[in-house]
Amino acid sequence: MINQLDKIEGIKRGHKLAKLTTFGMGGPADYFYELRDVMNLPELIEACEADGLPWVILGWGSNMIFSDKGFRGLVIHNLAKSIEMDGNLVVADSGALLSQIIQFALKNGLRGMEKMMGLPGTIGGAVRGNAGAFGLETKHIFEKALIYTSGGEVREVGPDYVALSYRHSRLKETGELVLKVWLRLEPGDTAEGVAEVRQIIASRAGKHPQGLTAGSFFKNPSGNSVGEGLSAGLMSDQCGFKGYHVGGAFISEKHANFLMNDGSATMDDVLNLSSLIQDAVLKKYGIRLEREVQLIGEKGKIE
Repeated sequence: MINQLDKIEGIKRGHKLAKLTTFGMGGPADYFYELRDVMNLPELIEACEADGLPWVILGWGSNMIFSDKGFRGLVIHNLAKSIEMDGNLVVADSGALLSQIIQFALKNGLRGMEKMMGLPGTIGGAVRGNAGAFGLETKHIFEKALIYTSGGEVREVGPDYVALSYRHSRLKETGELVLKVWLRLEPGDTAEGVAEVRQIIASRAGKHPQGLTAGSFFKNPSGNSVGEGLSAGLMSDQCGFKGYHVGGAFISEKHANFLMNDGSATMDDVLNLSSLIQDAVLKKYGIRLEREVQLIGEKGKIE
């Protein structure tokens, strides 16, 4: 029996995932597709649904860890990166990197995104998780998005619908997919913007660990008086996890919210180490840390 996915031109079989994420782990995907036109996404999702197969969208791979056993469905690598102007709005395909959009904006005399320079990942992922840095969140510049709904419809939605909050959006709950994003920026002194970007890059380089990592692993607690002023990294550090190893996974000596891969980590190592941290922080502070990084098992997201 031929699956619907097998009929789509460009589908690959058994594509290895390890080199496509910053954590450097991941076995083969049964199906793999490089998406360069966002409007081809509905066809891929519909084929997966017809075949009864799970699917996942991969951007730059900075916030995702795949199982070392691989993925028993379709991995869609979003490489759609078109960026253009619409007045003071920047319109970007969901696969465009944040760094690319910032550089594009500055070249066109627009400012407002500089604080996000150095954040790895795509604008689609930034909207889905309301990415932010140094007090700036995606919601502050978000105008609207073109999405593919769970009902199979392509439509534009605004801030009220997307409901961006701390590292969250309605899209995380509905599973709806970002195709394009409109960002509202403002004219400004681009020389100052470039200087700010360089300063931020230098600051990040001095603070963040280098190596195989998916970045900040846990969300900082919010809306909890017990956790006021406490970061996930500080709590992990005070529980003694800097340098702590479980198999090939370990916590950085430089930053206790960076879970690293020594090159031999398995999904079990990641799950066991993260669970140890969650349990220790819960016992010491009464706070249950939530993962910021997405863990993808053989059949989909691990909750």
